[in-house]
Amino acid sequence: MATQNLLQRLDQASETTGSSVDASNRRIEEVFIASAAITAGDFVCLDLSKSADSDKILFVKQLTSTAATNLCIGVAIATAAVGANVRVCIRGMISANVDSSIAQGDMLVASSTAGRAELYADVSINEGGSATKTVSFKPIVAFAVGAESGNFATVYVYPKF
Repeated sequence: MATQNLLQRLDQASETTGSSVDASNRRIEEVFIASAAITAGDFVCLDLSKSADSDKILFVKQLTSTAATNLCIGVAIATAAVGANVRVCIRGMISANVDSSIAQGDMLVASSTAGRAELYADVSINEGGSATKTVSFKPIVAFAVGAESGNFATVYVYPKF
């Protein structure tokens, strides 16, 4: 499961020949086991419903905004069936499942749609009188590098694992 954080090369995408246009994007990946079917681009979280702590950190499922499935660790790189290994981008750039209103520069949080991220929204609380305090109840999981198209956008996944 553990990978190394090594810089492979310092080639610009235009200078990359044949090997991979992602050779220098510094994305970090980990391999987990899918607790449920996962589609490439889905935001995933640790499966905290497992009884053993070691399994809680080994199995992943689609992210949602409920408390038990809000611990986002990244975005699935490839589609995986239940029980299969799934590669997950835990930091860096990737095309991800996002809400249709996402624009470049938006901060993203878990949504009620499994595997999808939505726009971060502040919540204002009136503390009595005229004082208002703004707080967020969801952790930010990614930053939209590009605008949404067909419920997908290039995002930068913030490291949380």
